[in-house]
Amino acid sequence: MPRILTKTVRNLAQEARVLAPAPLECYELAHPAVPNAVDGFRILHIADLHTRRPWGPDSTVGRLVNALPRFPVDLVVLTGDYADQPGQEPAAIRTLKAIASAWRSRLGAVGVFGNHDPARLKALLPKAMPQIRWLHPAGAVRLPGVPLRVLGASYPEDVSRAVIAEREMPPEDDTLRILLTHMPTEIFPAETYAIPLHFAGHTHGGQLRLSPKLAPHTSSDLPSSLASGLLRHHGSLCAISRGLGEGFLQHLRLNCPPQAPIYTLRRGPALGRDAPLHCALPW
Repeated sequence: MPRILTKTVRNLAQEARVLAPAPLECYELAHPAVPNAVDGFRILHIADLHTRRPWGPDSTVGRLVNALPRFPVDLVVLTGDYADQPGQEPAAIRTLKAIASAWRSRLGAVGVFGNHDPARLKALLPKAMPQIRWLHPAGAVRLPGVPLRVLGASYPEDVSRAVIAEREMPPEDDTLRILLTHMPTEIFPAETYAIPLHFAGHTHGGQLRLSPKLAPHTSSDLPSSLASGLLRHHGSLCAISRGLGEGFLQHLRLNCPPQAPIYTLRRGPALGRDAPLHCALPW
């Protein structure tokens, strides 16, 4: 990547952290498949809450709820692990309702479930929060008024089912396809099905990072250097959130703060090399 472009991207990330209060972080996400009509489209990504108990105003969720009304977006995407284990369904629903009441999303929200979400939560949430379009176990939706389709597959992910659901929709030209899954390893089928943009979580960014590229545990088959940030696999990009909660060692993060990214889509060259899997931009 050219040195000037690298510097610009890093400056954008640093400025975003100053302008947006934690845990919000803002990034520009460029890809040549982004239609002109969607250039500037803003997406809020909620992942890995792992809600165990009620939270207070000074918690990560409390700060998020306070910040969200000041940062309107076009779409919210949710990629799973709202609870940590069975018995925590009421707390997870209350937490998601509080976050949903705070976000300002022009086109609503689309979500999938993760590996920690109990079966009972998967049954309750679509009824408790019907304003979120749940793609469970897999599916596809066309957003009204914009050339954008959202495909999604809940854990255990079967991206082929989402692609089949999309193929049943009327064909359209110049439409951007994005994929929601819990696990970032689904970037491989995303690339196989030529899906340009993919949003995932699950890794918590490693949660405990000894260095930008080294984390002892990521809950993922990907190496720790690929545990967060913007991955590129040939023509597909995967944005991995560090998540808002903790998967283990509750309330403990090291060099890996919680994160609710806001991505601004741009039409332009994708970061990184058109090559096998690598991290195009760490965060």
